[in-house]
Amino acid sequence: MFKVLVMDNSANDTNLFRNVLVEEGAQVEVCRDGVAAKDVIVANADGFAAAFLLWDVAELTFAETLALFRKRWPDTPVVVMFEELTAELAVRAIRLGAKDVLQKPLHAERIKACLRELLSSRDVASPLIARLREAIRGESASLLATLRQLAKVIPHVDSRVLLLGESGTGKEMFAQAIHGLGPHAKAPLIAVQISAINEQLIESELFGYERGAFTGADKQHIGYFEQVGGGTLFLDEVGDLSAAAQVKLLRVIQQKEFRRLNGKQDLPFRARLVCATHRNLAEEVSLRNFRLDLFQRISEVTIHVPPLRERKGDVERLAQHFLDSHRGERRIAFADETLKILCGYPFPGNVRELENVVKSALIACGGEVIMPQHLPMRIMSDLTPDQSDPQPVVSPAPADSQSTHEPPQELVAELARLLPANYSALPYREATKLYNQAFDRVYLRKTLDRHRHNLTAAAKAAGLDRKTFRERWKQAGLPPLSGEEESSDG
Repeated sequence: MFKVLVMDNSANDTNLFRNVLVEEGAQVEVCRDGVAAKDVIVANADGFAAAFLLWDVAELTFAETLALFRKRWPDTPVVVMFEELTAELAVRAIRLGAKDVLQKPLHAERIKACLRELLSSRDVASPLIARLREAIRGESASLLATLRQLAKVIPHVDSRVLLLGESGTGKEMFAQAIHGLGPHAKAPLIAVQISAINEQLIESELFGYERGAFTGADKQHIGYFEQVGGGTLFLDEVGDLSAAAQVKLLRVIQQKEFRRLNGKQDLPFRARLVCATHRNLAEEVSLRNFRLDLFQRISEVTIHVPPLRERKGDVERLAQHFLDSHRGERRIAFADETLKILCGYPFPGNVRELENVVKSALIACGGEVIMPQHLPMRIMSDLTPDQSDPQPVVSPAPADSQSTHEPPQELVAELARLLPANYSALPYREATKLYNQAFDRVYLRKTLDRHRHNLTAAAKAAGLDRKTFRERWKQAGLPPLSGEEESSDG
């Protein structure tokens, strides 16, 4: 997630900016005047990806605010907005360091286009980012910010990368990009799905074994650490590693060598290590399910892969890519109304779900145009009203009332991601915790969306205080909340 600074004295306009930029995947810092903006600039250590500042000719601090911003982050693009724009004012703003100027009133699509243009303008001189945009297939602001992080780490093969994000966001695609665009692209890339390997076999699969290492080991087996050579080893769902395997992986990272099971010879580990997980590893560390020292070593560079709901502008492009990939020799296209439905669907299963939807529609469609009726039924039944419209708060049903409704598909999808296939073998307390986490992810996100990202209103509707709402949000493994929210619905 990237940050954007907005300085505007209009409550309506700041609400518009917040809604639009959050939808693009940004964390928004809103200030009502130059004095507050200067305080934010001074206090902020991480910087911003872009800034939108309102020119106020009656406020002498504006030029100082812009100068301070430009001094701290000279490469960050700034847009200056005007209530009444003249050629003279535009020239003055450009001379002060503005990347662009805008005339109010502004509309949502204009703000989106301007933000994407600002972020893209920083990438013009980077052929690596251009190749990443083609490989990952997206133009949304949140994705561009993530790709900029990727571009910095790709040339440094010694840097270990941890990819964080919800299931289905395409973390393996990011790992493929890190490898394929890196210096050792011609060496092997081996992707290992930790959760798909039996816990009793994980060490033998990773490290290999010598003949006689255990019953049935009648010959030598070369593990993934050895097969990868000087390429890239991608450990997906690294949070599922057993305690014993965590210890051995830590040793490999520290010593840069390993042994096959029952082996007597140390073998060098020369590959780049990329790990991924949908779990909150910081919480797993606090629960002592994951080693702190291992977490620190695999996360030299941490990259948050944005969910598809923060990449709404990429849905159409991704859908077309999947259609081209799976249609074979068929001549087939999406109807405009079908694309509109796809772009409005939240896709709790992210990019993976979108690909499965396209494949399903291809099977259902016997002609040359994919119509809405060819989409899976859940797409039509799960469509929700425009979240920009205020939604009424529905009083809870009486405690003795019985519901005949099935669980919401979004909750079912979260449960499918968080509960392993053998969930019935888990201790009751652990299985219940995963179920509650899935419920919180769905409930808290929908409550905040319904109240237009107003934390105070969402917490009140949920019967929680702001602090408890934030804690439960974090414990659910949801993306970090944006900056301080408005205390009223505006």
